[in-house]
Amino acid sequence: MLTGLFLFISGLSLQAGDTLLAPATVTAVKGSQPLMKLASPVSTVNSYRMNSHGIWRPQSLSAEVPGLYIPDYGASLTSTIYFRGLGSRMENPVMGLYVDGIPVMDKNAYDFDWTFIRRASVLHGPQGTLYGRNSMAGLMVLESFSPSEGEERSAFAEYGGGGTFRAGGVLAAGNNAVSAVYRHRRGWWKNDFKGDWCDPYDGLSLRWKWEKPEGKVPGLRLGNVFSAAVSKEGGFAYGEYRDGSLGPVSYNDEGSYRRISAIEGFRIGYSGESVLLEGNASLQLLMDEMRMDQDFTPDPVFTLGQTQKSGTATVELSARNPDRKSAWQRTTGVFAFFSLNGTDAPVVFKRDGIRRLILDNANRNIPSSIGYLDITDEQIPITSRFDIRKGAAALFHESVYKAGKWSFTAGLRLDWETGAMDYDCLASMDYLFVPTMSAPKPLSVPFKGSLSRSDFEVIPKFSVMLEAAEGLFLYAGATKGFRAGGFNTQIFSDILQNLAMNALMNDLGVHLDTPPVSVGASNTMYKSEHAWNYEAGLRLLRGEWHVEASLFLMDIMNQQMTVFPPGMSTGRMMANAGKSRSKGGEISVSWKPGRFHAGGGWSFNDVRFVEYSDGNDDFSGNHIPYAPVHTVSADAGYSWRAGKAEIALDAFLRAYGPIWWNEYNSLKEPFIVHPSVSLGVAFSGWEVYLRGDNLDGRPGKNFYFKSVGKEFFAREHPASITAGIIVKF
Repeated sequence: MLTGLFLFISGLSLQAGDTLLAPATVTAVKGSQPLMKLASPVSTVNSYRMNSHGIWRPQSLSAEVPGLYIPDYGASLTSTIYFRGLGSRMENPVMGLYVDGIPVMDKNAYDFDWTFIRRASVLHGPQGTLYGRNSMAGLMVLESFSPSEGEERSAFAEYGGGGTFRAGGVLAAGNNAVSAVYRHRRGWWKNDFKGDWCDPYDGLSLRWKWEKPEGKVPGLRLGNVFSAAVSKEGGFAYGEYRDGSLGPVSYNDEGSYRRISAIEGFRIGYSGESVLLEGNASLQLLMDEMRMDQDFTPDPVFTLGQTQKSGTATVELSARNPDRKSAWQRTTGVFAFFSLNGTDAPVVFKRDGIRRLILDNANRNIPSSIGYLDITDEQIPITSRFDIRKGAAALFHESVYKAGKWSFTAGLRLDWETGAMDYDCLASMDYLFVPTMSAPKPLSVPFKGSLSRSDFEVIPKFSVMLEAAEGLFLYAGATKGFRAGGFNTQIFSDILQNLAMNALMNDLGVHLDTPPVSVGASNTMYKSEHAWNYEAGLRLLRGEWHVEASLFLMDIMNQQMTVFPPGMSTGRMMANAGKSRSKGGEISVSWKPGRFHAGGGWSFNDVRFVEYSDGNDDFSGNHIPYAPVHTVSADAGYSWRAGKAEIALDAFLRAYGPIWWNEYNSLKEPFIVHPSVSLGVAFSGWEVYLRGDNLDGRPGKNFYFKSVGKEFFAREHPASITAGIIVKF
């Protein structure tokens, strides 16, 4: 926006022309090469662009970074990321996340308010050699305000669409920087059945960053980062899609999400004559509770409650040679983590659910001449307890050899991961067979056991780069990445429903030809997903211009897909969908002559199944659902002085689509364009700003799913206006 706008966040004297791809060195990125020497596309979103475009959550980066799409739907638990056409709605992400050099291991913590983040860098393509699991499509690195950047005392407040109020401040002095942000939202969508807002939000985020420069021990640097957040929100604004039209949000049971999270991270660095050491260790805690009306209708069908308590410990140490002029740059390191997760996920079937999902199916198999089955309970609880343990250890190395204008990179990671899950589930009910039974009979169906899995991954990397002319770099490479496998906890209610139905019918001596759902114990685990990425591109850094362009081909094996079992199923699960292929290209351009700046980005992703059949239908050749084919961004701005004021005007847009919503490719969202504009005026010591988002006023659909045979969509947020003020002390 304007020169110096939101300096309380960045702590830097930014110029109005600072661009999306500013060639800054991000110390939190591993390896021997600076970002602009990597043989893969890199997008860096600085604080100027964050503030003028209203980027303060991961979802705000959708289309701002070519190929990246993070839809905003549901609640903060649903941090769905699609990058280069890859991704899934649940379980492990395709993009890794580091905040101030600390890896965030739990996907449930990905969606958070960025508390005074001054720079976001996104590395495109697999980064598995240096970063391991879940960086198969890319990596996001966030850096917060650093106390080494100087003293800062400032506060801000803003109000915008959806009744959203945000306020916060930062205090930086000496070796410490403390910041906090509070957010309140009235809501975007009303629940027609209840008559109130279904997606309110209240949350508080805190961050403390301490950095100790070199002291008595030459070359030794210490740092510590602590962040914590607490939030309470509604959500799940889903409307039923029927006969080609989308209905309003309307359901009877509670939809809410509460979360408490904290990350304590310690960093250490040592610069010696022969070695440069960097290390970090962290403890990460997350406790949350979700309540959901899983049929999303006004009828009493069934509900889900889920409570998690998760803890993770990580440690990482790397060593590299300190001489940047050496022809051979090398990085060697080790990484390990261990996590515990305890989850209670009870599902309650209510009267309509008992009738539709159990009784109707059972009585279809019983001749009416002999009687009918009835269940006397008003509710049938299915209790589920999961205790999941995960651990991993890895050894990685990367070497870069420079020969004149050429540089060659080779890397290898050896990654061993293990996991185990104990599950304890129970369905209980009282049933009556009319007219032969005079009193209800209790039936209890347990499902208890343990599962374990382990993987050993070999993740190589090869690339070459040529400085063809001053500021012009050409590169090509082949890299591998993987996304960890895991356990399907959200399918257990379907398994218990199936077991309970079979047990009930066996108790009556009736053979059930077709089970109500088609899943069993074999669906409780899924395998790791792997991808080879072949890429060629160029980078131009010359004067007022910065250009990134690349073409890529990704071969994906054992692709993880979120699927809904056929029939009257109530859950979802992750399944491995054979093979797929992603073909595409990306380009980003930035131009900043003086006080004017302009730029944009575009990506094309043609992602299709190569081999995938669900046993009934063959989807080979179809587009993979949920990921947009195109993402587009464009912006232009100008700043000028008027008396004592600095004024800046920016216009920008985000666009994406089309999106296919199912494997059959029978539902598609068209290409959608959202224009926005921002205006800011800065005086000495204070600033005001105004921003209009999604000014086309046409919210598209950004999420699709099925529940109990019905189809649902979520909508994007409509047009909104945000106004704010900043005060520096």
